[in-house]
Amino acid sequence: MSYRISDTYDGVDQAMRLLRRSMKGMPERYRYMKHYDELRRAVAVLLILLEESTPWMEETEKAKRATTLAKKMFAAAR
Repeated sequence: MSYRISDTYDGVDQAMRLLRRSMKGMPERYRYMKHYDELRRAVAVLLILLEESTPWMEETEKAKRATTLAKKMFAAAR
């Protein structure tokens, strides 16, 4: 599951870099800078939350595998 989070993280990071490059070449970009700054802050929060959730998702996936294995072993013992 964590590989999906890292892929999402990388995709968002790449999109923000592309947006920053496109903003540099934009005429009258000062009109959009407020929106751009708000978006940057929101995306930064999102990326931090994604980064923090990665270990939790790994633990959850391990717990699911352990539960599945335990159910199979219990069914085999009957």
